[in-house]
Amino acid sequence: MPNDFVPISERLKLLPCPIGEKGFCCKICLMGPCRVMTSEQKGVCGASQDLIVARNILRFTAGGASAHCGHTYHLLNHFGETFTDNYIKEKSPDYLYKLWDDLNILPKVKMEHFKDISEALHTSTMGTNSDYTDVLKWCMKLGIIDGYYGLYFATELEDKHYGKPEIKKGKLNLGVLNPDKVNIAIHGHEPMFAQAIVKEAKNYPEVNLVGVCCTGASLLARQGVPLAAHFMLQEDVVASGIVDILVVDTQCIMPSLKDLCECYHTKIVTTSEIARIENALHMPVRNEDDAKRIAQTVIKMAIGNKLYRRKNAEQLFKQKHPQIKEVTVGFTEDNINIDDIARKLSKKEIKGIIGVVGCVNPRANQNWVKTFEKLSKDYLILCSGCMAFEFGKNSLLDGKRFYHMGSCVNNARIAEVFKRLAQKLNKQITELPFLISCPMPISEKAVAIGFFFAAIGVDVHFGYPFLISSDTNVANFLANTLRVKFNSVIFVDTDPNTFYDKVKDGLIVIPR
Repeated sequence: MPNDFVPISERLKLLPCPIGEKGFCCKICLMGPCRVMTSEQKGVCGASQDLIVARNILRFTAGGASAHCGHTYHLLNHFGETFTDNYIKEKSPDYLYKLWDDLNILPKVKMEHFKDISEALHTSTMGTNSDYTDVLKWCMKLGIIDGYYGLYFATELEDKHYGKPEIKKGKLNLGVLNPDKVNIAIHGHEPMFAQAIVKEAKNYPEVNLVGVCCTGASLLARQGVPLAAHFMLQEDVVASGIVDILVVDTQCIMPSLKDLCECYHTKIVTTSEIARIENALHMPVRNEDDAKRIAQTVIKMAIGNKLYRRKNAEQLFKQKHPQIKEVTVGFTEDNINIDDIARKLSKKEIKGIIGVVGCVNPRANQNWVKTFEKLSKDYLILCSGCMAFEFGKNSLLDGKRFYHMGSCVNNARIAEVFKRLAQKLNKQITELPFLISCPMPISEKAVAIGFFFAAIGVDVHFGYPFLISSDTNVANFLANTLRVKFNSVIFVDTDPNTFYDKVKDGLIVIPR
């Protein structure tokens, strides 16, 4: 890697703020920022430590919900469609809908969910809502919005327009780059451009198309396009020296890629109207015609740019010889064997199901993969996003104990599997041994996903602190008070060994 570029391994030496990590820093008004380190301290406005933490969590959740709902909104705009009426009522179990309605945490009007995300920011501004428990109640509301208007609706739209994934063999890891071909990498989360270039690339045998992050996970599951990297490995894709164009859409795209691409020959292209990168070629995709035209242009640019690779770039890549991992992908709520899983649950042939979701945070404990490998002897593991890539990199995506369910919006598939199993067994979701674990979260989206699953009655584990200190009333609320209304808990355990001890014998993590 060039000497003038600072890779993420070096940037990680910038330690996280220990105050902000616990959520104890408030910067909502210009009398601060206030660092409230004890339960006795107050901010300048009088805000308690609990209120400050709760507002920070709510704003984090709002960011995640806006990203997933924005994903849906961009798909609707792309295809000239609109939000449907009564979508949550159609998709959720009746008993949950009634509960949420009784608690007044349902959006009922089309587009009102965007208003609710806005109101979440409003209620958490200085001098508005000072009841930390009510602020946390808003997190549950945004979790519902994230789950249905983000995860569910986006997944449904992608299946409708691009086809539902089918079970297949696939390949992942950096070795899927081909030094003898023109390499085009597609990175981000929204599929509109990615699906178009898959079609166009079939006309060019010299082109090797690979995915990165959740756009890549979606292409792998739906089209069998090889997946080169998750979020943490995106710089390695460019640093391979043989990627001729990197095309990005939205979310989880490191700003560092601009500087890194300038160190190599790689051109970078942005395709989302809301996601620009300084000095990148901006080619916004607004509809299917745009997608096709820009895909054709990108392929021609990449073919021409291959000539500008560094001398011996191909030879250097071959010397590194990164492994290719074969994986089984393409599982959905329709092709996973619900009847067989229900039978295994009834006969206690398995102890339960763990959905492992979210990011791969380099600051988190790195032993989580081994922990879930041990747990897979007794549990089925449904996984998505970057964690699914991590399992694949470790040769665990076998379609027998570990099931690749797709990208981060496809966590809707995990929720739908839970719902269908509950219906099959004539139970409520919360009565069954289900757990969601986000062991290495990075993004705001991971927190919003967690609140969605908690809202449907599933216990949720985070393996890295997301603005929670274990000795606050907020932590107690998430670990205990949620039980009263939702029969679920949200808890933090950063140690894979203690987490394993909690769940190895069953999934009632905190007794109800």
